[in-house]
Amino acid sequence: MALVLMAYNLAAMARQRGIKRNLTFRPIEPTQANAQALAAIYLPVLKAWDVDSLMRGYEQPAKGVADAMVLDAPSDQAANIEQAEREATRLIGEFTAGLREWVVRAERWHRGKWTDAVKAAIDIDLSMMLTMGDVSETVEAFIARNVALVRNVSDQAQGRIADAVYRGYEQRLPARDVAKNIREAVAMGRDRSLRIAADQNSKLSAALDRKRRDEAGVSLFKYRHSGKVHARPWHKARDGKIYDSATGKQVNPDGTAMKGGDVIEADDRAGMPPWCGCREQAYLPIMAEIGA
Repeated sequence: MALVLMAYNLAAMARQRGIKRNLTFRPIEPTQANAQALAAIYLPVLKAWDVDSLMRGYEQPAKGVADAMVLDAPSDQAANIEQAEREATRLIGEFTAGLREWVVRAERWHRGKWTDAVKAAIDIDLSMMLTMGDVSETVEAFIARNVALVRNVSDQAQGRIADAVYRGYEQRLPARDVAKNIREAVAMGRDRSLRIAADQNSKLSAALDRKRRDEAGVSLFKYRHSGKVHARPWHKARDGKIYDSATGKQVNPDGTAMKGGDVIEADDRAGMPPWCGCREQAYLPIMAEIGA
């Protein structure tokens, strides 16, 4: 088993409590409430791409006329898009501040759940030992990744909107058709933002799972399948198996090396692939250590 740096030795603490059985700590399941809170931070960035602002300069239909034509020059529409881009940049700055506040709350929630799991397993309270600073690198990496993601969502919306606007001019499309295409582009960005928020909420929890295990000197985990109907078959096949956290290699229940066992690639760990709801449960082979 690979060695890891640790701030405390959870196995030693369990032995001191007189525990003589293998321990599997209950998993930490990301909540829908946290995902919705993250989505609420993502969505305002798309307000920059307001259809009314982007359509400014198009001739409005006269009363009783359904299909007013696009009459303004492409340069006028470029100015509208550039203004929206500046607003998007401002909103991304607000997103970054809001995201940092969300991460602080999410990490505190996760820390509490890990503390509860340890308390339930070995009756030890870690609440005074753990801080957000212990996982600061994980948190900062998450923030940087999500700022890049929201910028990409905005850029994609801009590209689709610019295409809709210029096609409208070139093809002399009715203003209502151009507006409809812009709304569809924004809706696509909104849908993607919601998917990203749900996925990133799960990814942060999985990353914090690994960090807290390492901090506690727990080098093994038991794979817990998500139970989803349309799950990845190879994920389902891992359910209940024991793995080394550092290498992803399957090991025996006592923690010893397994010949010909499964190996999980780094990018296929629980919670890492898109929409993966699997979890890695901290695992301590106490019985093997007692018998050694």
